[in-house]
Amino acid sequence: MSDLPRLLLPPPFRAIEAPEGDLLALAAAEAHEGAGTLLWRESGGILAIAVVLEPGPPLVSTALEAELGYVAALAALCETLVQHGLPERQVRVEFPDRILYDSALIAGARWQAGPQGEDGLPEWVIFAAEILSERPGLEEPGLYPFTTSLEEEEFGASSAMIESFASWLKLIVDRWQHEGVDALLRRLLDRVEGHEALKGAEIVGGRLQLPPLATVLNEERWRDAERGGPKW
Repeated sequence: MSDLPRLLLPPPFRAIEAPEGDLLALAAAEAHEGAGTLLWRESGGILAIAVVLEPGPPLVSTALEAELGYVAALAALCETLVQHGLPERQVRVEFPDRILYDSALIAGARWQAGPQGEDGLPEWVIFAAEILSERPGLEEPGLYPFTTSLEEEEFGASSAMIESFASWLKLIVDRWQHEGVDALLRRLLDRVEGHEALKGAEIVGGRLQLPPLATVLNEERWRDAERGGPKW
């Protein structure tokens, strides 16, 4: 197991240090523990985080709205990278699942929805992030300029980043509740890279509606399944 200190997370988050394996699948197996269950692991050059959310009123009333939890968690991940990164660096999103740090891929995002309940909503949803913490064995990073890592970019302790992610997610959900969906969407859209990034989105009732995640998420664009994180 890791030698990271005990994580100090705001309620309702509870940390579980995960064993080896696909963190998204491991989180699904722990989803019965309820909202705020946060699994993490750092190994093989990958810092992986997964958090269980339970969508429901007043924030969510449809299965499509439940996917706004992905937006909230992705925005929280971006804010965490900004907080712990160098001030001159930019954090951008190639929507929906690639996170760039000064144009270099540093993380990818994943999503899974649980079984549908009687109210038509998934009983739980899981957001997972896989972040390059280092690129072990890479002697010439300059030969791989399209990716980077926390170590190369002088980020601090992983424990502090996990704590910040939970704090940002709690804050963003609170702002979503008090300021509405538009405030939530702005947090992410301000970081979206490229004019074609939101292809499939449409205006419904005067509000931007993102395309269903199942139609746009594509792990093959960024993920090395064997390594369990971003390709480099």
